[in-house]
Amino acid sequence: MENLNWAPIEKKVNEAEKKKRQQLGASRVLYGETKMPKQERNEKTDSEILESSQRKRVAQKAIERETAFNDEAEGILGADESSERTLVNFRKENLAKALRYEKALEIQRQQLLNEESQILKSFNGAPHGEELEALDEIREELRKNNELGEKSLELNPEAYFGLNLKKLKEYKNELSEGRIVETQYVKEKMEDICLHLAANKPILIYGHLGSGKSELAMHTSKKYSSKDPLIISGSKNISQSEFYGHQVLTVDEESGSTVSDFYMGPIYQAMEDGRPVIIDEVNAIPHEVLISLNHILTRKVGDKINIQQDSGREVEIKEGFGIIMTGNLNQGQEKYVDRQDMDPAFLSRIHKIEYDYLPQDTEGSLESEAGKENEQFHLVLASIMDGHGNIEAPEDSVKKLWNLAKAARVVQNVFAGKEIESAYYLKEAGGRATKYLLKESVLSLRGIENIVSQWKAEGYDKELDYYVWNNFIKEGTVASDRAYLYQLMKDQFNFFKSDGWEQSPNYGSGGVVNSFDISAPKNVSAKRKFFGPREVVEFAFGKAPERAQWPEASIEGAEQENIINPEIMEMEEFKDELQKEMEEIWNEIGEVCEMEK
Repeated sequence: MENLNWAPIEKKVNEAEKKKRQQLGASRVLYGETKMPKQERNEKTDSEILESSQRKRVAQKAIERETAFNDEAEGILGADESSERTLVNFRKENLAKALRYEKALEIQRQQLLNEESQILKSFNGAPHGEELEALDEIREELRKNNELGEKSLELNPEAYFGLNLKKLKEYKNELSEGRIVETQYVKEKMEDICLHLAANKPILIYGHLGSGKSELAMHTSKKYSSKDPLIISGSKNISQSEFYGHQVLTVDEESGSTVSDFYMGPIYQAMEDGRPVIIDEVNAIPHEVLISLNHILTRKVGDKINIQQDSGREVEIKEGFGIIMTGNLNQGQEKYVDRQDMDPAFLSRIHKIEYDYLPQDTEGSLESEAGKENEQFHLVLASIMDGHGNIEAPEDSVKKLWNLAKAARVVQNVFAGKEIESAYYLKEAGGRATKYLLKESVLSLRGIENIVSQWKAEGYDKELDYYVWNNFIKEGTVASDRAYLYQLMKDQFNFFKSDGWEQSPNYGSGGVVNSFDISAPKNVSAKRKFFGPREVVEFAFGKAPERAQWPEASIEGAEQENIINPEIMEMEEFKDELQKEMEEIWNEIGEVCEMEK
């Protein structure tokens, strides 16, 4: 086996893996239709199996695909002792090691973060030298931990595919559950928020429409205190009583007399409970109401507050309390109606965090620009793949979704009033190019999801271009916004180029577009194609590292064994955690290397 040329064998194994994944997908569909495990189905005829299905046409297709794809995969892999199956087992071993490494790093990182948090929370005045030295050590270990995490991806192709697929599947689950997705950008913002809350500093998360400010505040609050936050929804009509509480009249059951009780508002309640309070859309709140917070903003855990409205009753601020505000900090712009310019003195008391739309390249091809910084594209891919990392969709889907993610980021920049290249200016009917500021329409992640989810819901019936128009651009209420978005998507991102889109709309003049509409053709989507997880991972993160070792070379004692401190691998905490995670880990191995005969 030592003299084998493994490269063509690996190519065959990759092809067999795709067939095996398609077979397993058909098996899952067939089980969903009949509730029969494969072993039970093996003992029945096709007709008997179909009797258990309500959608017999779907079940019939699943039977055909299950058999055909399994036969193709087994034909490629050959006998039990074949070189192809030897390589399959070798790849499984590599993946198991990579997942164990990742789990060890994850446990170590969490322990270091907990230790750092404990030290920071215990500060009382200026930190002591011993505390600072301990923090230096912890942060150096965290830096090394991050470096090892990056290095682990490059150990071998299985580590690269397995760990990145795990990340995409986590994104998929978070999207499916309607939660904010913890991309690297989001994690960095969450860490910033938690560090400042621990230092008793109130937070303002500011950003534009659709960036996800409120979701970030909610998600981080729960991570910080493990308790649900209390929420104050800002508006121009809000009063101080909605912050602090008010008197209510009740009838005493024994005497029948009317008595006055105090209803504690969310600010004092959060202090007493030790939980965060979120003030949403803070710059919709009148200035005279906001300034009442000035004293509260400078209080810290352990301080005692007198509730004047409740006869001076005292409340002690418990650990876990913090104030997080969200708003649109675009002083002087007219985009956000009923939003106040915020007082500089008020702003000086809080830590301000800009929360932008997710990172995404706006130029270049997918082949040249695939990488971890394209977080919007990663979420689009995660939304269209199934729970196992496969995509079966029109063959031009990935390229179109890449263009959609790039276009979305440009639209977001235009909406936010950022500087853009002249190529993205609006070209009016007379040929003059002018910088355009979108008034209402922004292609946020929610907007992308509206497009893609409808496309999927219709079984990819029509080309994606139709849904971009019908489920986003057409829905805009401002004619000039529609004109700009259509032109941008057509001229810069290759949408609306197929049959039926050859129309000559009026792009107005002098910055005025009185009306704009398009008759959208319902072109059938391209032929479908199956993309396995290896392809999906490379679409998202770029090419995997070249394989440096093959089955004939023992991997015992190889360099990858030493990328993590052996002491971590022997820690009782790690062993306990690993025991709990082994079932999940082996599920992950199965997801990447679904090659069981």
